[in-house]
Amino acid sequence: MPKIKFLPYDVEVEVQPEETILEAAMRCGVYIDALCGGMGACNKCKVLIEQGEVKGEIIEENYYKACATYPVTDIVVRVPLSAQADRRALMRKPRRRASALSLDREKPFDPPGKTIYIKLPEPSLEDNVPDWQRLKRVLESSGFENPEASLDFMRKLPSTLRQENFSVGLILYNHKPTKKTLLFDIIPGNKKKEDLGIAIDIGTTTLQLELIDLDTGKVLAFTSDYNPQIKYGEDVISRIEYTRRKDGLKTLQEAIVKRLGELILELGESAGKSLDNVRVVSIGANTVMTHIFLGLEPKYLRFEPYTPVICRFPPFSAKEVGLPLPETTMVQIAPCVANYVGGDITAGVVASKMAEEEPLTLFIDLGTNGEIVVGNSEFLICAACSAGPAFEGGGIKHGMRATLGAIESVNIDSTTYEPMVLTIGKRKPMGLCGSGIISLLSSLFRAGLINKAGKFNTHIKHPRLREGEDGWEYVVVWKEYTAIGEDIVFTEADIENIMRAKGAMFAGSQILLESVGLSVFDIERVYLAGTFGTYIDIEEAITIGLLPDLPRDRFFFLENTSLKGAKFAMLYKDELSKMEEVAGMMTHIDLSTYPTYMDYYMAALFLPHTNEELFPSLKQG
Repeated sequence: MPKIKFLPYDVEVEVQPEETILEAAMRCGVYIDALCGGMGACNKCKVLIEQGEVKGEIIEENYYKACATYPVTDIVVRVPLSAQADRRALMRKPRRRASALSLDREKPFDPPGKTIYIKLPEPSLEDNVPDWQRLKRVLESSGFENPEASLDFMRKLPSTLRQENFSVGLILYNHKPTKKTLLFDIIPGNKKKEDLGIAIDIGTTTLQLELIDLDTGKVLAFTSDYNPQIKYGEDVISRIEYTRRKDGLKTLQEAIVKRLGELILELGESAGKSLDNVRVVSIGANTVMTHIFLGLEPKYLRFEPYTPVICRFPPFSAKEVGLPLPETTMVQIAPCVANYVGGDITAGVVASKMAEEEPLTLFIDLGTNGEIVVGNSEFLICAACSAGPAFEGGGIKHGMRATLGAIESVNIDSTTYEPMVLTIGKRKPMGLCGSGIISLLSSLFRAGLINKAGKFNTHIKHPRLREGEDGWEYVVVWKEYTAIGEDIVFTEADIENIMRAKGAMFAGSQILLESVGLSVFDIERVYLAGTFGTYIDIEEAITIGLLPDLPRDRFFFLENTSLKGAKFAMLYKDELSKMEEVAGMMTHIDLSTYPTYMDYYMAALFLPHTNEELFPSLKQG
């Protein structure tokens, strides 16, 4: 069989029968951008054939679609910079144009998984109840409900109790939603053991993990990476479709578990801590990512009546899903609400405390998928918006993820029409990431290069405004200044894709508010959550009609509330119960079936909107 050598990774793999270059890359862990999941629709997976013969679909000279190209002989494939991802970009600092709201709790830590130390009254002729009953009695009087233990625990119990005169330490997990306390181990005396926890956000695009000291709440180590499943599909829909292939679900589950395991080991090594002391792993993730992580069938999430396998998750051992942690480490997952409103949103709402407070709040998690929640302590209503992957660069000619070399900010001079661009890591430009796309669209509109309908004003004569292969386009960076050897352009088709995405988000917010008799001007706070939401510029997002035109002091960045919520559920045992209460409190609206949604959506397909009264500050400007 032919072999493929992938550069610059220097990885060689033998090709299986009828296997494309993209499939071979997936199998050996080589990353190639494939936004459409290998369907051949995005043209992002182009690779350079440096040596050998292939049969397939050519994009340009020596560049082929990896998803539609098969080796005929041994070949050497170079993955271009634009198709690579660099996790260092995930650590960049956000630009701040709104307040960052602190979500930290002030109450004492009370983690569900921990080591406790107790002194039991010694038995006597007057009090000779069984050892287990004696232990259980003390635990229940201390607030630990329904203690349960294994047979191995019972075997250790009598000798361990008597080693230090009935003074013992207990490693346990207290699951408040089910009111059960699971006892894993018993140790003699009261010598303090270290208790650690790991908080995880499993995002569609990125993974973020924190190693936490459960006694102090201190973050001992942090790491982040791209979700390895992006090789198989950019968004949750394409991932669901991939699971319908033979062994597709198994492939996606193994990919995420393997990478999480590697990142967990990285955390332990970085902090110099033993993972044997990890008591609990707390996870926030959307419904699809949760199903895939657990190996649960996700296909019914996509088809009516959109039924998840489960929304409230019992705790289970980390070993059950293959994480490199002790059997005594328990995994807890934030509860989901509906097919596309998951535990990441439930965790975020609880972390933000919006369900405990009076101000009417609009909570927006803007990422690969868009979810919104409106409400306060009296009610919560939520929806998922079909924004698609446009804000992550999907469907954009020179769109890309937020990696090194991605353009993240653009400012166009309204007189000369010349752009000023900033890239992540101050590298040569390779393309446009989500924040750069929003920034560019806003700047084109402010400079008068496009009209309200998102069409270029072609009467303006300028070398950067031209008619290209895909229609009218604006040249953001000339090819001699890029890292990809071609002009980076922004087309009218790109603009249409972004306007559809932003229109879906804004219309979704309007529908939620309308359903309870309110308007956007009734909103007292806007919380921007999620990794991507942290990096967008408020003014630019309002200019294109993505966010409501409200006083700017009402906007707050919350950063990754899914990770924050998972962390709180690990530090405070009652937080998981709060999440289940909030999930039960949320009313979910399916926007696709809401009678007036399409009217609102069509009205939002302009810059900033067809109704200028909704954007008074822009109207005045």
